[in-house]
Amino acid sequence: MRSLSEILLEKKMDHALLTSLASVRYFGGHTVSIETGPSPFAPLASALVWVKGQEPVLFLAEIESADDVDAGIRTHTFPGYTYDRPLRSLEELTTLLLDTFSRLPPSIVGVEMADLPAYVLESLGLNCRHLKFQDITLELAGMRAVKQEDEIRAIRSALKLCDLGQATVKGRISPGLTELEVFSEMRKTMESAAGTRLPLLADLVSGVRTAGVGGNPGASELRNGDLVISDIVPRHQGYWGDTCNTCAVGEPTDEQRRLFEGIEFALYEAIDRVRPGVRACDLDSQLRQRVSALGGTYPHHSGHGIGLTFHEEPRIVPYNQTPLQPGNVVALEPGIYLEGQWGLRLEHTILVTQTGAQILSEFKHSL
Repeated sequence: MRSLSEILLEKKMDHALLTSLASVRYFGGHTVSIETGPSPFAPLASALVWVKGQEPVLFLAEIESADDVDAGIRTHTFPGYTYDRPLRSLEELTTLLLDTFSRLPPSIVGVEMADLPAYVLESLGLNCRHLKFQDITLELAGMRAVKQEDEIRAIRSALKLCDLGQATVKGRISPGLTELEVFSEMRKTMESAAGTRLPLLADLVSGVRTAGVGGNPGASELRNGDLVISDIVPRHQGYWGDTCNTCAVGEPTDEQRRLFEGIEFALYEAIDRVRPGVRACDLDSQLRQRVSALGGTYPHHSGHGIGLTFHEEPRIVPYNQTPLQPGNVVALEPGIYLEGQWGLRLEHTILVTQTGAQILSEFKHSL
């Protein structure tokens, strides 16, 4: 259990109950399926229990495969899908948790409050009054912000799919096609390369819609002179990738070229300034100043961490005084948007190293 025992010791806790998708993957190796959204059969498909001095146990709905669970973690399944009796997977899981925690002496259990259903927490509180349940969400998020080598490899794998997606969009856009048709072709290329369905988020908008920052692809037809923003965010083997390009249908205007080159310069200038100790808020400020000098602005973060979730620490935003540290993986994404006209955004995902930054996404932005 990588560093979890250290966090519990530091926070004077004895045990842990982890229920977020990120923690189950990080500490247990299991990637919960999310392609179709939360399961109506098993709203909480897994829960990882770490009891001091005992072997960790991953409680897993029967509809989930246990093939990817890390060695050294025992699995215990509970009913997921049923048809011959009512669906009660949450109750079944809660019974198993109560059986585990009710046996413990008075102690403190670290939990992830935002990812623990009220039903489970209330049942534990009522039936295990000798235990105190304390939130460790922030501590776990801070731990996951620094990536290990195996995590960086997984993120690179997701980013290679992003690279394919960006190349497909760039090569496919033409007048008369809809945003949705371009997106479908992009998704087909990425999933064919991955050999599986992918959870996939994407801003894919064209024309005046690009002035609104982003959105789902729709029925809007591409026209000559339109810009197309493609912000592609796939999850592969539990880890997310994230890149953004803006390209033109036909020949871009001189103004579009000027602002594209300006945003590209701002992005690479920020990458050059990345190093351990640089505060997230200072990197954000530098990017906003550079975009302001171009005559515009952007109403969103300048970047964010990426890994087991597609938006995590460190957030590159005005309020965040957290210094960057080696092992952070950050997506930087400055943009500029002209109200009622068009907008553009460029994004690379980088690794913070001991001496600076390494760009992990390999495609080249191209208007």
